Amino acid sequence: MPAKTDYSRKTKWKTEPYRGERSIGGNFVYSGENLLDKHLFVHRVAPGGFDWGPDASDEKACQLAIALLAPYKGVDYAVEHHHLFAENFVRRELTDDTWEIKRSDFRSPDYVRAIDGRDYPANTAPSPEAMPALENVDLDAITYAEEIALTEKFDDVLWPSGNRRDNLRRLLAIWNGEEDPSTDSISSSTLYRVPGLSIPSNARSTLVREFDTMGDLAGWICFGRHHERLNGISKATAKKLTAARPGLVQYFGGEEYIPEHGGREMTLSEATGGESAQQTFRSALADGDDA
Repeated sequence: MPAKTDYSRKTKWKTEPYRGERSIGGNFVYSGENLLDKHLFVHRVAPGGFDWGPDASDEKACQLAIALLAPYKGVDYAVEHHHLFAENFVRRELTDDTWEIKRSDFRSPDYVRAIDGRDYPANTAPSPEAMPALENVDLDAITYAEEIALTEKFDDVLWPSGNRRDNLRRLLAIWNGEEDPSTDSISSSTLYRVPGLSIPSNARSTLVREFDTMGDLAGWICFGRHHERLNGISKATAKKLTAARPGLVQYFGGEEYIPEHGGREMTLSEATGGESAQQTFRSALADGDDA
């Protein structure tokens, strides 16, 4: 799973105890002195409000479960486990008209575990298959549950480092031609974040020195041959470069957006001579220009 949007560190409901009460006006849950938000931005199950106890509807029990779990463990955890927590804790532990709990009261892993003999609400979070094409999605309006599903849907072409929703925006911008990763300059920090590109620091420095743009580098890694013939790249590192291809596909938003490695650059492996010969990428191009 790509990097997660870290909701749990930002929430104002992180440390306050929770208090629930039934009244003529409805069911209210407080975090400290503030009304607890229904967390519809995480997953919309019951916009009408909360409920608890054995007679609570699936929807309202689940919405309260989401509101309790999201500040505790984050939005991903809440989306994945809220239906189990709704039955195991919201319905079975919060049985009075009024109650007060601390986060420590619902930390038991049993509250998010499926227990034989219990009927659980369905987890209504959307599946990746149910999500529309990315260009048909309003990324400013989707819930976190929809964001998670989109991330899984496009996992093979989505850059995993950083904010998840911003990465979806970046992917769409690449597809729309508004952003071109091939023109990005190369830095050691960027190469360090490419999934699978686990190479020694001196090899990263070699790549930064020898290539001008990420397009040049990715084309050479994905479509070039005999990477070990580049001075400073060992055979072991060359294998790791090949293994990093899926990570580069994610960086570029799809294989089709990686520039082809053609012309003189494509003949780098032949231009060096014997199997043991090594040279720099730049010197190989210079040799080609002099020919």
